[in-house]
Amino acid sequence: MPEVVLTMDRTLASNYHGGMFMGFSACVPKGIIPDWLYFTVFCPSVDYDKETGEVEEAPLGVRRIEAQLRREGYDVIVAHPDAVERAVDEDTIAVGVSEIDPQGMGPATTTFTSFSGKPAYMKICFEELMRRIRRLKREYDFGVFMGGPGVWQVEDRFPEFGVDFLIKGEGEYVVGDVVRRIEDGDRGPEVVKGRPVDPEDIPTLVNPTINGIVEVARGCGRGCKFCSPDMRELRSFPLSKILKDVETIVRSGKSKVLLHAEDVLRYKADGVRPNVDAVIELFSTVAEHPGVEDVSVSHVALSTVCLFDERMGELSDIIGVGTRVPWVGVQVGVETGSPRLMAEHMPGKVAPFKVEEWPDVVEQAFGILNDHGWVPCGTLILGLPGETEDDVMKTAELLDRLRDYKSFIVPLFFVPIGDSRLSDHEFFTADKLTEAHWEVILRCVDHDLKWLPTLYGEYARAVGHSPLIKLVIRLLAWYGRRKLLKSALKHCPNEELVYSILGSG
Repeated sequence: MPEVVLTMDRTLASNYHGGMFMGFSACVPKGIIPDWLYFTVFCPSVDYDKETGEVEEAPLGVRRIEAQLRREGYDVIVAHPDAVERAVDEDTIAVGVSEIDPQGMGPATTTFTSFSGKPAYMKICFEELMRRIRRLKREYDFGVFMGGPGVWQVEDRFPEFGVDFLIKGEGEYVVGDVVRRIEDGDRGPEVVKGRPVDPEDIPTLVNPTINGIVEVARGCGRGCKFCSPDMRELRSFPLSKILKDVETIVRSGKSKVLLHAEDVLRYKADGVRPNVDAVIELFSTVAEHPGVEDVSVSHVALSTVCLFDERMGELSDIIGVGTRVPWVGVQVGVETGSPRLMAEHMPGKVAPFKVEEWPDVVEQAFGILNDHGWVPCGTLILGLPGETEDDVMKTAELLDRLRDYKSFIVPLFFVPIGDSRLSDHEFFTADKLTEAHWEVILRCVDHDLKWLPTLYGEYARAVGHSPLIKLVIRLLAWYGRRKLLKSALKHCPNEELVYSILGSG
């Protein structure tokens, strides 16, 4: 049996039917729909060995830690959360848990749960997993460590969950030492701080990631105040290292690769200015790798898109937009329409443009993306520290400018994440919404209702959704619209605006 067992909560043990946008379903509040429907339509389980519990694919972060511990000589498997009991025994030294949002405190989750009053599936599934791990820990006396971007949510009380060592930040340099300490009988409790890892030291994947995610860079360097300190330095990976990870994906029988970074277009960039030729070489080399049939992208920055301009078309040609795929979905941060808030909290996000140009940068980038078959999924932040009514209305005005661009826009509440420079500020909650905030929310809904039928129809054909899933999605969209109408009428003083966008129900 393995010496180290790695796992994650059930909402992370899914490929979301192969769709990046469907990954937001991990933030869905429990109780809105039946559990069986949620775990079938939105969050289907990855396959796993029924005897050993080992999964066929796992989140990228878990796979990196698996590879690092194997490099350091440990026998490691990644176990499905529903089958942890089958993976551990008297030979188990440690169990490691990776989490993104263990208490449902992330921006998307707090926003979604605020309107329902129900806890998120992520929180429910995490706490259930930890109850089972604690029972196993009493039986086998192994140590428990936990890492991932969500550990800040439990930093003050991680021993309550049976965790001995909490790893904050990148874990490759410290996780081996943590396991050795556990092996020597050390049970903490202790917070262990990782540090940014040199690209040359990052271990090659040994098993496939969910949806073929392949890291091409870490960090960002734009310096937004609400982000983790680990984002301060951009580190691009050598192309040879990326191709080794691609080979791991292909060798497992998968043909789709999702290139991941905070801004894929800044791969090997010189500061904020993209190295366009290096990015094109990255895309073409991965796309031409034997066995790769589909290449997609996780995140890009809007200011970088403006610098790429017409050369975005070269990336579209490589990906096969209009031939192999109808469009490329990509996550982008719009954040606000207020140049004043941009100057206060994230001036680097606009660079090399001026902060007062931010609304123009956003619209120009949306236009460039649409011109070349890319569909941005943009996020907004409501309740940034120091926000005024005028700032909110500038965001509403920007939404008007974006209405005719094929896209999806999601408003999220401000969250003081971990060690960010805004961590001492309060969470923004639904009770703080003003009429101006509701106008932004409703304009987002209006925008998304305009584009959702087209986007979902094209997406469903591309990934092969069954008629049942299509029906369920339509019913849930109808149900969600009714719930939002009820909530908006309760809290928004402008009933005319509510009815004009959501109808009478």
